[in-house]
Amino acid sequence: MMTHTVTETIARDAADVSWGEPVSDHRRIVAAGSGREGLAEPQIRDAIIHLSHKATPSVLYLGTATYDLAGPEAEQTGRFAEVGCAVTALKFAFCTPSDEEMQERFEHTDVIIASGGNTLFAVDRWRRLGVDHLIRQALQRGAVLSGGSAGAISWFDGGHSDSMDPQTYKQYMLAQIDEGADVSRVMPLSDAERTGWDYIRVPGLGFLPGLCCPHHDRTQTNGVLRAVDFDRMLLRHTGETGIGIDHFAALVVDGEDYHVISIEDREGSVDAGRFSPDRRGKPGIWRKTVVDGKVQAAVVPAAGKVRDLLRQADAIVEDVRLTAARAANPDEPTLKLRSCNR
Repeated sequence: MMTHTVTETIARDAADVSWGEPVSDHRRIVAAGSGREGLAEPQIRDAIIHLSHKATPSVLYLGTATYDLAGPEAEQTGRFAEVGCAVTALKFAFCTPSDEEMQERFEHTDVIIASGGNTLFAVDRWRRLGVDHLIRQALQRGAVLSGGSAGAISWFDGGHSDSMDPQTYKQYMLAQIDEGADVSRVMPLSDAERTGWDYIRVPGLGFLPGLCCPHHDRTQTNGVLRAVDFDRMLLRHTGETGIGIDHFAALVVDGEDYHVISIEDREGSVDAGRFSPDRRGKPGIWRKTVVDGKVQAAVVPAAGKVRDLLRQADAIVEDVRLTAARAANPDEPTLKLRSCNR
């Protein structure tokens, strides 16, 4: 496997970060460990619907991280449609909807689902188009933010991401048969392409403090267990609290309170309070901090106060590989006012 010497620079002190408008104390957010499989679980769907305080909330799907492909959209919204929710999508990967169209869609939705996929591409694209401000406004008025994998990282300060995996790149995904996964299932042309990539810290939208690692109990095509690499990342980002979400787990934030969803009869990393690298336990969530140069990990209790789980970062550290990652999967300009949301 290809290795890299990684150097990171402190981008800014957390105290100096301009977070924009304050985020409401009553945040409603569901962050799942997986996009495709997580949002297909009725228990996670029901938790999202419950937060909306409506029997059949309107759902707005943002498939930017999977380039607005139809397969991932069907996989991640199907459970909502089957119980009568009205599901619509806004496409941003190749389109720039008008300001009026975007405003109208976000103002009238109860639930926002962000797809799994390439987090870096999606967050960059949203910021470029001003979608991040529209999401913030929706959150402020009480809309539920939800998603798994990339759709979980997006709501945090940042996350442990596979955005340097060539299988998540736009050029690759669009060239493959769309099978509805967060990444295409067809292997790259060479073993080097398939395995020679590294996880990277990517920025999120900052609605929740912390560094999020979805698929925490899984090993991807680079052969590296995400939980292990997450620990290494935290040692380079000692000012942040890590939240590792197993593939079949989810964090539900409801104002000042949170609870953990652990899907029954699914494998996970929590085995009697110890970490199981071969997933012989139950799905769960881990809180990780760096103390005296070592990562301290603890299983997140089933329920509690958000203030006891998440804390503002002492420092936000930017990964110097972001420039290379963006160059490898560029966001080409699109024509303003062009829309494919009809």
